Amino acid sequence: MASDEDAATALRAFQEAVEHAGHSIYWTDLSGQIEYVNPAFEDQTGYPAEEAVGSNASILQSGAHDDRFYERLWDTILGGDVWDGEIINERRSGERYVAAQTISPVTDESGDITRFVAVNEEITELRQYQEQLERERDRFAALLDAVPAPLVLAAFDGGDPVVKQTNDAFRETFGFSARELGGSPLDTFIVDDAASQEATEINAQVRDGERVHREVARRTAAGDRRTFLLTATPLSWGDETDVLATYIDITDRNEAKRRLERRTEELEDFANVVSHDLRSPLNVATGHLDLLAKECDSPHIDTIRNAHTRMQELIENILMLAKQGRSVDETQPVDLAACASRSWETVDTGDAAIGIETAKTVHADESRLRQLFGNLFRNSVEHGSTGSRPGADDSVEYGGSDVTVTVGDLADGFYVADDGPGIPEAEQSEVFDAGHTSTEDGTGFGLSIVQEIVDAHGWSIAITDSEHGGARFEITDVRRVS
Repeated sequence: MASDEDAATALRAFQEAVEHAGHSIYWTDLSGQIEYVNPAFEDQTGYPAEEAVGSNASILQSGAHDDRFYERLWDTILGGDVWDGEIINERRSGERYVAAQTISPVTDESGDITRFVAVNEEITELRQYQEQLERERDRFAALLDAVPAPLVLAAFDGGDPVVKQTNDAFRETFGFSARELGGSPLDTFIVDDAASQEATEINAQVRDGERVHREVARRTAAGDRRTFLLTATPLSWGDETDVLATYIDITDRNEAKRRLERRTEELEDFANVVSHDLRSPLNVATGHLDLLAKECDSPHIDTIRNAHTRMQELIENILMLAKQGRSVDETQPVDLAACASRSWETVDTGDAAIGIETAKTVHADESRLRQLFGNLFRNSVEHGSTGSRPGADDSVEYGGSDVTVTVGDLADGFYVADDGPGIPEAEQSEVFDAGHTSTEDGTGFGLSIVQEIVDAHGWSIAITDSEHGGARFEITDVRRVS
């Protein structure tokens, strides 16, 4: 009797546990006909017990799975094994839901299967969340691949960045596959022994929340060592820190820069030698001309002196062109008005006048900006014509023109304008060419040097007509001091 009571007690305890279980539980006979459902089944499926019991479990099928899915399920449980997996079922209302289902065979004392017990945990929201995460992951991957620059997202494991995701550009640049890189320490692939200490320092900076922007040398799968501009940005997620790094290959750019620097140095050396060889005989000629001027009075002396002056200007312009071609690496705040005023004082302006209508301060190389102003002022004075104003003749008065030059502000730069005759539209596209001149006394290098100085600063220059009909040079893309 004791054993029967114990069995009855155990059965009641089992029934009590099933009745109050949070998971949907039901069992069927060998044909799939439902023999029992617990209250959680009724809540999950919407089928009351009196309707579900006696029906086939197929009432839960949603049509999301094909016949082969259910054939494999029945083959498993009829073979005495437990089937475990996700299944999309349908409630009595027609609404679909996702369940994590376990179906277990129940055997009798002889080992024969007598029924099947199914336990279902609804995971619809979890599955939707997982699908949303997968969509976001795919969207993020697509965004990364759309970026032409090599990108890598890594998480720190100790002191090492471990790859979470890379884009197509990164894999193409470094030559490693996504399978090789995923979940692996990044530095073991692209950092060689020579750069290991530097990489350790960069990792420490990023872990401390510092953004790193610097040139680094990294190794590709082919064994090439190339130079990259690395930008490593820390991304904090609670107590964890990831890093998003971009690698811009500047190997070819740096090599081109080195070649340009070598050629510029060679050009400077050549210009210095040429100017020295030209200056020496020119100084001798100038000295003898001064002696000759003391001994006789001839109108040819001034002609020769003017020729010497032009030769001197040509030499200075050649040297300036050779030395000004390189870019401006360092700038400082420069007061435009003061710079223009100082430059005006160094130019032989004769009767010309200047109006400075700017209070702007810009980032520039001051000495080269003075050269720019000087060449533009000289151009206005040398080509300024009194004939540009009513009642005047058409003579060009070199060094003595009564032209008025104005320096003023633009939204993103400044301009230099005059009230002279202007520059014919047909010539405006040629005036910056080295050697181009419209006068017999011009060297043809003045405006070419202006173009070089503008390019060296990364600015732009354009020619238009001034409000008085003269020439107006507009320099734009100039960074203003805030």
